[in-house]
Amino acid sequence: MRKSKVKGFDYCLSKDAIERYREKPIELRLKWLYMGNLLRKGYSKDVIEIQDKFREGK
Repeated sequence: MRKSKVKGFDYCLSKDAIERYREKPIELRLKWLYMGNLLRKGYSKDVIEIQDKFREGK
C-alpha cells in the first residue's frame, strides 16, 4: 500500500453549515478565532506539541 504524502487532517462540512457560518457577522467570527488563540496560549507545552504533531500527521 502506497503511503500518502498528505499530512494533517481533513473534515467535511455541508453546504448548509458553511452558509450558516457565512451569515454570522465578521466581528463574531474574528472573536471566535481570537478566543481560540487565547485558549491555546494557556495550554502546556506538551499539549501544544501533541496538537502540532497531529496537524502535521505524525
